[in-house]
Amino acid sequence: MLGLSCLALLAALAQDVHTPAPLPEGNAYVRGLVGRQRAREESLNRYTYDVLEADEQLDDKDRVKKRETKRYEVFYVKGLPIRRWVEENGKPLDADDQKKEDRKVRERVDAFTKGTVAREQPGFRLSQILERYDFKAVSREALASGEAILLEFQPLPGKRALDSDNVLRAVAGRIWVDEADQAVARAQIRNTSGIKFGWGLGASVKSLDVDLEFLRMDDGVWLPLRVSATAAGRMLVFKGFRTRRSTTYSNWKRFEVDTDEQVAPAP
Repeated sequence: MLGLSCLALLAALAQDVHTPAPLPEGNAYVRGLVGRQRAREESLNRYTYDVLEADEQLDDKDRVKKRETKRYEVFYVKGLPIRRWVEENGKPLDADDQKKEDRKVRERVDAFTKGTVAREQPGFRLSQILERYDFKAVSREALASGEAILLEFQPLPGKRALDSDNVLRAVAGRIWVDEADQAVARAQIRNTSGIKFGWGLGASVKSLDVDLEFLRMDDGVWLPLRVSATAAGRMLVFKGFRTRRSTTYSNWKRFEVDTDEQVAPAP
C-alpha cells in the first residue's frame, strides 16, 4: 500500500511539472511583431513627455572627460513631435534664452499646422529593425516585466529602401520580447563593420554599441525608458573621438485630442 501511495504521489507531482513551450522560429515570430510595434510607435502621439540628453566625451578607458546635458519637453502637433528646450547642464534656461526658444517652438508649431514643414527628423524606428534582419530565438530569460524570449539578429544581405540603410546593414544584436505582451522590452545593437557618414565631415565609426530599454505603463502601453549609444571613430580622417549619448524619457502624460487639435508649449 505504501508503494502504491508513493507512486500515486509521484504521478501527481509529475503532472504539475511545467514543461516550457518550445522556442518559436525567430523570423516568423518577429514578423508577427511588426504590426504591434508600429502601433506602439504611433502611440507616442498620445503622450507628452520629458527627454534628458547627456553627451559625454570619453577617453580610451571610457572615463568621462566632458559632460553636457539638455532637457526638453516634447509634445505632438498633428502627429509630429515638437521639442521645447528648457534646461542645460541641470539649470533652467535664463529668461532671454527661454523666450528665444519659445519663439522658435511657436514658429515650428505654425509651420506644422500650416503644412509647410513635412516632419522633423524621425530617427530610427524599431519596426525597421524588425523587418531588416534574420532572427534566431536562443533562450527565455526573466525580466522585471516578466518572462521574455531572447532573439539574436544578423542583417539580411542586399540593400533595402530604408533611410540610412548603410548603417542598418552594418549592425547586429539582440532583442528581448516580453512573451505575455509580445512587446520589445529591450534591444542591444552593435556594429559588424565600419560605418561611414557624409555630412561634409568625413566621419567614420569604428565601434558602435546601443542599448535600448522600454517600460510597460499601467495602461499596458510600452514606451521608451532610456537609450544609451557609445561610438568611437574618426572625424576628418585625423581627429579621433569616443562619445556616449544617454537619452532618458520621463514624465509621460497621456492626452486625447482630435486630429486637428494641437498641444501648444507653455508661454
